[in-house]
Amino acid sequence: MFYGLGSDHTHMVLQACAFRGVASGECICRVNGRSDEMYILLSGQLGVYNEGQMLLASIAPVAPVGEMGLITGQPRSATVSALCDSNLLVLRKVTFDRLMRSNGKLCVQVYRSVIEAMGQRLGESRAERQRVGLRRTELEGKLSEFAEEVAIGNGSEEV
Repeated sequence: MFYGLGSDHTHMVLQACAFRGVASGECICRVNGRSDEMYILLSGQLGVYNEGQMLLASIAPVAPVGEMGLITGQPRSATVSALCDSNLLVLRKVTFDRLMRSNGKLCVQVYRSVIEAMGQRLGESRAERQRVGLRRTELEGKLSEFAEEVAIGNGSEEV
C-alpha cells in the first residue's frame, strides 16, 4: 500500500500512525467487524482465521493488515489474532482519509499501489482457481474409473 513512497510521504504516514503492542492470543479484528483501522505488523506474527476459527494464513513483519477494508469500508473478511506477542502500527480510517485529502501526490501513489496489489491478488486468485479446476477434473476422472471398477466387480456393466 505504501510501496514506493518517498521519505517525506513515508514520514507523513508514520506520524499519522499510533503504536500498539498486543499479547499472544489477543484479537486484532473480527470477521464482519468494522474496517476502521489498518495495521502494519512491526514484530511478531499474526494469524488469519475464517469464521470457523480455522487458521488460513500467518502474517510476518512488515505486512499490512486491513488495508483494503480501510479503503473500501467493507466489513472484515477474516479474524486476525496475535500468534505471539507482537507490535503494530495502527492507522485509523479518519486519519487515513484526512491524510489522503491533504496530499494529492501521496493519495495518487497510495491508490496506485493498492490497484497494483489488487491486480496481483486477482491474478493469483485466477491461477489458483485454474489449478483447482484442473485438480477437480483429475479427481473426477479417477472417481469415474473407480466407479467403473466397482460396477464391473459387482457384475454390472453399467455405471
